[in-house]
Amino acid sequence: METRYYEDEQPLEGKLLGGSNKPKITCERRFQEIIQYMYPPSKLTSGYGKLDASGKKEDIPKLVMNRKLQLIMLACMLIPQFVLFMYIKSNPSPAKQLSRWMSSFQHWRSWVASPPFWLNFAAMAVERVCYTIVWVRSKWFIKMCKTTFLRDWGTPVDVVVRFFFINKLFQFGGIFLWYYFAAPWIALADISLYQWVTGLQLILFGQLLNNAIYRAIGKNGVYYGVRLGHPVSYCTGFPFNVFTAHPQYFGSVATAIGVAVLLTTPAHETAGIFGVCCSVIFQYVYMGVVEEKF
Repeated sequence: METRYYEDEQPLEGKLLGGSNKPKITCERRFQEIIQYMYPPSKLTSGYGKLDASGKKEDIPKLVMNRKLQLIMLACMLIPQFVLFMYIKSNPSPAKQLSRWMSSFQHWRSWVASPPFWLNFAAMAVERVCYTIVWVRSKWFIKMCKTTFLRDWGTPVDVVVRFFFINKLFQFGGIFLWYYFAAPWIALADISLYQWVTGLQLILFGQLLNNAIYRAIGKNGVYYGVRLGHPVSYCTGFPFNVFTAHPQYFGSVATAIGVAVLLTTPAHETAGIFGVCCSVIFQYVYMGVVEEKF
């Protein structure tokens, strides 16, 4: 078999590794091989905003982070927390509440041994399974959308939107049932000022990011239209100029933690309400990895 070399290479004189001539391996080539392995050509030419409507490859605009906006958002989160820790002398104090929440993780063994915990995890995972299929097996999904059962739902993106609402029934239903059976509901009078402020901060911050995503890339961008034949413009504005890595998922996680902070009780903490939050984080991290690697 004839040995082939790159255009800029010459055969090495002498014997290497058992007597065969090997092409010269450089750091630059090794780096290129790693990049091609992590981001094969199919991914490099099918990402958000990298194709126009005609299928022609576009130049990706440079993303410049808005440092002023980052500082403003960081200040909006930290200043209320500073005021609460410095001036609120309620019982329990913010420091004691935060310490109690952190100490609840000592019960993690009972959390993972609880069937309701895993039933809730499975209910939330329905959405992840659905989106994994859409992202990884997008051509197969497009074919399925043309079947008799799904074609009346509209375009593949419209089908994903309908699945989104079905998935949310599983997600919210699982969390609601877990909370309901884990311990009695919290009374409004028992929600501390620290819970109100911190919970609402996280919920508002999360929903701000989620709504900004819809305004930035629209329905086609949010619901994987880029994998289903719809062009999606590359966005360099808010929220991508504040959070580069999956701001939508970050917003969803912040909202989930905010709801948990707002509605938690000592009994729910022992039962694993923050373990449920960890399972939410795990599933969104998983989805982020799928979108990056496939």
